[in-house]
Amino acid sequence: MRILVAGKDETKTIGSELTRRAARHQGPLSPWAPSDSALSLKASRDMSDYLDRFGKLMRLRYALCTDSFSISGKPGVSGSLLKKVKAFLWKLLRYQHDRMAHQQNAINELVISAQDFQNVLISKNLTDLEQRIKTLEAQSHPTNLKVL
Repeated sequence: MRILVAGKDETKTIGSELTRRAARHQGPLSPWAPSDSALSLKASRDMSDYLDRFGKLMRLRYALCTDSFSISGKPGVSGSLLKKVKAFLWKLLRYQHDRMAHQQNAINELVISAQDFQNVLISKNLTDLEQRIKTLEAQSHPTNLKVL
């Protein structure tokens, strides 16, 4: 496998990081299928289908990623020093970041669940109203009218 970034071979630098991450990961490397793109929303037949697809995409992508990342630095002594300061600050503040990310993930899950419940309730109410309209139409049909 070769990894090219802007025409430059980055297989050794990026490839080793990807291999390391993949080795520690259990199960499939991605929970998403190619059909889970936001572009799939364009294929919706109607509003109901759109909301179903949108809900599925939100469920797949609600979580904030808290994985470690590589801290970049500029060349030279000052860049190297700044990179070390950034790494130290990240280690110092990581627990706060993870705590806030966990809280945000919980809020995101609750909002998505509330939206799902609201969609089910609206669908049920719409079905009930359609049934009531059919009943009323059947009762007011001319063959059901009595002449006094």
